[in-house]
Amino acid sequence: MKIDDVRISVFRRPADDSAPETFIKGQSMQSLHTELVALRITDDEGHTGETLSLGGGLGMGHYLASTVKPFLIGRNPLEREALWQEMWDANRLWFSPLFMVGTADVALWDLYGKIRGAPIHEILGTYRTRIPAYASSMTHSTVEEFVEEALEFQGRGYHGYKLHVLGDPEFDIECCQAVRAAVGDWALMVDVVSGYDQRDALRVGQVLDELDYYWYEEPLRDYDLHGYRLLADKLKTPIAGTETNEGGLLARAEFAASRAVDIVRADPSFTYGIGQTRKIGALAEAFGLNCEIHTNPNPMMDAAALHVALSMRNTDFFEQLVPTRTFDFAVEQPVRIDSEGYAVAPDGPGLGVNIDWDYVERYTIAEL
Repeated sequence: MKIDDVRISVFRRPADDSAPETFIKGQSMQSLHTELVALRITDDEGHTGETLSLGGGLGMGHYLASTVKPFLIGRNPLEREALWQEMWDANRLWFSPLFMVGTADVALWDLYGKIRGAPIHEILGTYRTRIPAYASSMTHSTVEEFVEEALEFQGRGYHGYKLHVLGDPEFDIECCQAVRAAVGDWALMVDVVSGYDQRDALRVGQVLDELDYYWYEEPLRDYDLHGYRLLADKLKTPIAGTETNEGGLLARAEFAASRAVDIVRADPSFTYGIGQTRKIGALAEAFGLNCEIHTNPNPMMDAAALHVALSMRNTDFFEQLVPTRTFDFAVEQPVRIDSEGYAVAPDGPGLGVNIDWDYVERYTIAEL
């Protein structure tokens, strides 16, 4: 069995003018969910594996076309670990964007699942077939918008809500206090997206301790090992970090071993694919830590994250970015959140979520 075709379609979906532009910590998210690559890998028996990149557009397309495409042609798709290890080695001099190898790896896992006729969570080892979901906000400009959205998703049966705050300690504290007062005893998290220095991070964390937040995510840049140790030592609210660190499994080992974080973050885009993300989950488990899987504004990577989470005991939630209509695109059916607020394993082999190729072709700007 050999890979005989790699299709790279760069497309630019139009912005939804009926919805407000999405921001995280004051930065627009638009390019991450409008300028993407649809990747399809086909073997000589007609099986296909596919996924969408997190943003990247033409730049990501050219990186994939110049490195991954020639690397994969003629290779055996059953040799998932060998292919990943060789891409990891080659990437030392490919100097690719952070999430290129992960994009290729997810498509290879989808292909493998379809060859075997099994969903990815089953291949990894199913722990459960649904998992509690929390709503993960964009950054709002007013306290009232956070409160209104949290109450909406509490009413819809979700199991928690995460505020992506602005990075202004005074405003952020006000938002966290108001949402807690509004929702009562319900899981709340806050993600600062590396917005603080150590002093402000400690000050906000002390307020979160009083408010009983479920976790405190990425208060500092993920490279600040000393700062994370400080926060983990001083605060009772669990510290979640390592989301964007390059280096995958290797970059998270010292954070886990030194207890610089209480919760390890990983996802198939940032941490080089499904297999590597599952290994990070095992690393965290070995140190008695949770590994909470990060999700992206991308329905195929949502599915990949969900399959990994369904194979792990030491993860509590599936992260669903909201508003959902902004991030459900270019697929036949996105990940489903049921009436009880659980993310449900998709039906079918591989990812169980398929690209809508008519949609992709409508907006394609380059085939590489």
